[in-house]
Amino acid sequence: MIFFTSRNFLLFSITFFSWIHISLAAPPNPYNFYQYNPEQDQFLPRSGKSHSEFHQALQGCCETRRTSILQADGTEYVLGIKIDFPDQPGQRSSAEFDQYLFSDTGISLKTYYREVSYGKMNIESGPMKGIVPKGNQWVRAKKKMGYYGQGKISQKLYLELLVEACQGVDPFVDFSKYDRNNDGVVDHVFLIHAGDDEASTSTGAFGDNIWSILLRPVNKTFDGVLVESAVVVAEEPSFDHPHLGIYFHEFFHDLGAPDVYGSTMVDQRDHKWGLMGMFGPYQGDLVNGLGNGLNPSHIIGYLKWDFDAKPENGRLGWLEPITLRKNTSGLEVPNFELNDVVFKIDVPSKDEYFLIENRFRQSGAIYDQKLPESGILIWHIDETQVRSSYSIDAADQIWLEDPSDPDHQDYRNLTAGAAFSTDDNETSFTPSTAPNSDTEDGSTTGISVTNISREGEVMTIDVWFGDTYEPNNDLPSAHRIEFNQPYESFISAANDVDFYRMDIVEPNFIIIELSNIPENLDYQLSLQNQEGLEVKKGDRTGDTRLIGYRVKSARALYIVVESQNGFDQYNAYRLQVKNAESTSSLLVLDHIKVYPNPCYGFDPVIFNYVIPSRNLQFAERVDLEIYTIDENLVYTDVQMDVIGSNKFSVNVNQLTSGIYVYMIQAQRREELVRKFGKFAVAR
Repeated sequence: MIFFTSRNFLLFSITFFSWIHISLAAPPNPYNFYQYNPEQDQFLPRSGKSHSEFHQALQGCCETRRTSILQADGTEYVLGIKIDFPDQPGQRSSAEFDQYLFSDTGISLKTYYREVSYGKMNIESGPMKGIVPKGNQWVRAKKKMGYYGQGKISQKLYLELLVEACQGVDPFVDFSKYDRNNDGVVDHVFLIHAGDDEASTSTGAFGDNIWSILLRPVNKTFDGVLVESAVVVAEEPSFDHPHLGIYFHEFFHDLGAPDVYGSTMVDQRDHKWGLMGMFGPYQGDLVNGLGNGLNPSHIIGYLKWDFDAKPENGRLGWLEPITLRKNTSGLEVPNFELNDVVFKIDVPSKDEYFLIENRFRQSGAIYDQKLPESGILIWHIDETQVRSSYSIDAADQIWLEDPSDPDHQDYRNLTAGAAFSTDDNETSFTPSTAPNSDTEDGSTTGISVTNISREGEVMTIDVWFGDTYEPNNDLPSAHRIEFNQPYESFISAANDVDFYRMDIVEPNFIIIELSNIPENLDYQLSLQNQEGLEVKKGDRTGDTRLIGYRVKSARALYIVVESQNGFDQYNAYRLQVKNAESTSSLLVLDHIKVYPNPCYGFDPVIFNYVIPSRNLQFAERVDLEIYTIDENLVYTDVQMDVIGSNKFSVNVNQLTSGIYVYMIQAQRREELVRKFGKFAVAR
C-alpha cells in the first residue's frame, strides 16, 4: 500500500495570512464540480475547469473543537438559534428545524447520533424545548447577508453574526442551563442562518452565501458561561430540505472530530464511506445532479473510537476495537451500522494497524443506505502521521485499502470499489495482493485477511499472521476449504507442504487450479485420497497447475501444494476448487497440434489438444479416431474427464506409409465438438 504525505493549504494560510483566521469546515459539495455519468459509471468533471475550481473551493482552514467532549450520561443539550437578514428573511419555521435536529424518527441530528453511537448519545433541545425564537420568528441580523458571507476570509464577520444571534435570544434563554457538566462552557450552540450554504451553491469566496462551519474560538460570555464554539449551518430555502449531512458533519466537529479530506482528489481518503470525508455528508439521492445529503454515511470506526484522532489525548468515543493477536479462521464480522464491532490488527513494532469494518447497505439501519457498495472495509491507520496542532485534517494518518484502485490514483473512482467481498471476487488482502498489507515504508507485515465471504449482515474472514492456514502440513491437520473460494497461502520454507481437505457430498467433476505461483519457482499440485495415496498430479497449463477429477461418490479428498524448487514467504499462491458440473458455458476444443508430421521413423505421433480451463470448461470424454484416406478406421483411443492441455500418443509402427485423416471429438453431456486434420507417415 502507498501513503501520500499531503500538506494542504492550511500551513501556508496560517503562516502567510496570520492576520486572517479562515474558518471553512464543510466540504464544498463535490456534485457542483463533478457529475455522474451512468454510461461510464463514473463521476466526471462538469467542465474543463471543474477540477481546479474544486481545489480552489477546498483551500482554507477548518475548525474543530479544542478538546473532545462527551457527557457522562450520553445526553447532549443543543441550543438552536435562528437568525435571518434584512435582505434574506427566514422562510422555514422552528417546527421544521425541530424535526431536523430533535425528531425521534426519520432523518435528524438526534436519530443520526443515536444510530452511529449505538444508542450511547442522546441529542436533546434542553430547557428551551426546541429551536429559538419559536414559530416563524427569527433574530434579525444588523447587516445584509453578503456582509457576513465574507466570513470565509475573515472569521470576525461570522463572530459578529453569532454574537448578534446570542444577544437576540439572551432575554429569554438561560445559557447556563446548557452547561450540563458545569465546566463553565456551553455544551453546544447550533446557529441556523437564513439563506443558502456556500458549500452547496458555490457563489465564490466573496459571495453572499455563508459557509457551514464550526466557529471557534468564540470566547463570549452569556449568563456566566462561556460560548467557546458554535456550529453555523444554513436554512437552504433553495432546496426541499437542507443538506442535513452537513449539519451532522459540523456537529461532529463540535465533538472534537477532524476532517478526512486529503489535500487533493488524487489523494482521496475515505470520501463516500465516512461523514467527515468529501462525499460522505452529501450521500443521498441525486437531485438536479447534487447529492441531497439526506442519507449521510456513518462515521468511520477509527473516529468512533477516537473522536479527535489524537491518541496522545487518550481515546474518547463510542466503541473499543477488538484486537486480534492470533490466527483466526471463520471470524464473524457483524454489520457496522447496528453493532459496535471493529476489529484491529496491530503491525508489529510499528504505530500502525488495520481496522476492519463490515459495511452493509441493507442492515436495516436508517443511515449508510447510499454507500457505493457493501462489504469489508480495511483501514490502514498510521499514528506516526498524526496531524499537527495547526491542522484539522487527519487524512495523512488514515488510508482506505481499495482493491479497485490500490494507489487512489483515479478521482473518477472515488474509492467506490473499496469494499472486499466474494461478490466482487475481492476476497484477500495479503503481502502479495494489490493493495497489500505492507507498512507505510514498504516493510512486509506478514498479515493476511483471506476467505472474505459474501456481503451480508454478518460476514466471515480468516486472519493470519505469517504463513496462512498453519498448521496444515499433513493429512490430519489439512485445512478445510469450500467450492469457488480462493485461498491464498505461502510455501514459506524448503520443507513446507500445504494440505487442504475438500469434503465432496455428491458425485461431481471438480477442477482444482493453482495460480499466482511466484516467479521462477516450481510449485506442484497433487490430489490424494484418505489413505494418503496420490490419485492425480496437476498438469501445467501456462503459469498454472490444473487437476480435473471426477468424484463418483461422497468422500474426502486432499489437495497438496509443495515446491520442487524454491520458496517465497512473502508472495502468495492462490488455490481454488471449482464445481465444473454447474457450468453453462459452451464446450471448446482448441489448439490441435500433430507432430512429427510427416512421421519418417517409428517414433510416436503426438496429438496435442486443449480443453480451455476458463469458465470451468471440461470434457467428459475425448476420442481420437484415425482413418485411411479411403475412410477405413485403423486406430481409436479415449480419455475421460479432461481439462486443460492433454495429448494422445500413437504408436504408428503398424501404419503403412500414406496420408491419414484424424478426428478428435470432445463430449460433455449432449455437447459434441469435432476437429479434423491430416498427417502423413513416410518411411
